[in-house]
Amino acid sequence: MRSIRSRLLIVGAVAALALAVLAPSAAASARKDFLLAKDCDGLTCVVTSSTYRGIPVDTVINYTENTDGTLTAVIHGKNGTATGRCDLSAIFGTPSAPGSCVFNTGTGALTQFHLDVDVTVTSADFVSWAWEGSYWMGAGG
Repeated sequence: MRSIRSRLLIVGAVAALALAVLAPSAAASARKDFLLAKDCDGLTCVVTSSTYRGIPVDTVINYTENTDGTLTAVIHGKNGTATGRCDLSAIFGTPSAPGSCVFNTGTGALTQFHLDVDVTVTSADFVSWAWEGSYWMGAGG
């Protein structure tokens, strides 16, 4: 009987240790709401408000055009960069329809930053834009 009890205690201790190790990584990858406003001049934008402290006001976002009509976006964050791909074709087809941006690679503090947002135009002159979606930190999401 002692042998079974000892084994159960060991199994319980191992399970508790596994939960303690896995819980921080699960919390780290939890999605959080993300809102950002920016003003753009051509392919360069400047953040005017953000709910994520790693991308504060005055952060610069640069875009380059891809041959398939999408854009590569690089966020020059507080302590690193994040690179993503944006598809704005829906916006230019129907301005009330959202575009999208997805970021999965980065450097520095944004190495494990992931972002998935809808993109909308908030001014008639296409200067002001908004991003709304979610972000998470970690290897997955």
